[in-house]
Amino acid sequence: MHRSFREVIELLESQDKLVRLTNSVNPKYEMAALMKTLEDESKAFIFENVQNSNYKAVGGLFTSMGRYGLIFNEDGSEDFTYEQAGQKVMSGIANPIPYKTIEEGHVTERILKGNDIDLTKLPAPTFFELDTGPFLTAAVGIFKKPNGEINVGFYRCLIIDKENLLINASGLSDLRKAYAWHKENNKEMRVAMVLGAPPALLMAAASKSPDEISELDVAGGINGEAIEVIAGPDSGLPIPADCEMAFETIVDLDNMVENTLGEFGAQYGTEHAPMCKVTSMLQRNDAMFYTLMAGRAKEHNNLGYLTVYGISKGLEQKIRQGYPNVTDIAVHFDTKIGPLMHLAIAIKKKNDDEPGQMIKELFEMNMGFFNLAWMAKRIIIVDDDVDPNDMDDVEWATWTRMGRAEKLYTFPNFVTWEVDRAALPDGTSARIGIDATKDMDYADDLVKPVIPNEENIDLKDYI
Repeated sequence: MHRSFREVIELLESQDKLVRLTNSVNPKYEMAALMKTLEDESKAFIFENVQNSNYKAVGGLFTSMGRYGLIFNEDGSEDFTYEQAGQKVMSGIANPIPYKTIEEGHVTERILKGNDIDLTKLPAPTFFELDTGPFLTAAVGIFKKPNGEINVGFYRCLIIDKENLLINASGLSDLRKAYAWHKENNKEMRVAMVLGAPPALLMAAASKSPDEISELDVAGGINGEAIEVIAGPDSGLPIPADCEMAFETIVDLDNMVENTLGEFGAQYGTEHAPMCKVTSMLQRNDAMFYTLMAGRAKEHNNLGYLTVYGISKGLEQKIRQGYPNVTDIAVHFDTKIGPLMHLAIAIKKKNDDEPGQMIKELFEMNMGFFNLAWMAKRIIIVDDDVDPNDMDDVEWATWTRMGRAEKLYTFPNFVTWEVDRAALPDGTSARIGIDATKDMDYADDLVKPVIPNEENIDLKDYI
């Protein structure tokens, strides 16, 4: 089974996990402050009275991995893990179901054109003090890739005025590649931005699908049935029939504008994005504006974890193939330690030179379209008695087993991803490797204290 976007909201409210805020709220800063407070308490929310807007704003739906269980668990429980969510996406990629075009849906109940379009009436928050303006943070963009396949991904949008917005695209995204191709070939480009899409499509849009598969079809695979779409009246692009609202746009690739938002790594991210004119606005009669708290926020990051799940699994497989002495691998994407990945790898080492050599080789490992150092900020090698999935355990090993300065490796000039805001003007940034393994000569003196049979103790048996 699966639940729709509206059904998830209704379920959260029935479980007393959703707060309705009825007092007037200023979308500039005040709304963000309330969103952050509510997310910290794992509460979903509906703002019913946002200043200068007739729309309700909803968010905080997926503030934990368990919340994905609300989509798929028949009993509506939050019994769901990161691994289950990742496997749902991988299963959708392996077994896609093509989307189905229908004549009309909830999103066609109201279609606005020309002077009736006014993006400034949306309850879009301005989150942080240095942000350029109000941003759409939960919008998924739908467009045709150069190969003709339909792509769906998360792309933040800055509202410029009544009919114009910017649609940002990171260097890894299919949208950035599509921008470049359309400009190079002097082709008109259209993008449909969607808010309140089916939850399975949110999951698929957050993932990294093969170039020949549409995320719309992946979402069908996740649900076990086709996603129903309507053909956009201006663009012809497939728009989810059951979404809250959608904007069809024409992209002006000759008008790139700088903009800044407090990003997911708790840092400001400055981007250049093309001006996009909205030609039609489709919405439900009672449409709600879906928003994600920007920056270091739970819902934002939980969707982001799905982005890296497939990357992580592929990376783990490649490392195990190349290094048979690896006993466990953890790929950490945690905003508490920055927006780039951090690798912790447990090995059964044969000599003291092995970890250092491994660190050097891994940073230069070719991942297909980039070297690992492009996304990996830090690599820590630990012994097989340390759990690489437990960063407290990894840090313990760092402080207790890295006695020699030679076990700290620094690399000054790796080309890096744009989310690495510490990068120098030439696009390079430093990387760090740590050998947190026991020196062979002192291995017997650095044994980790273990309580025998600790893992089998159940406190309930003794009360």
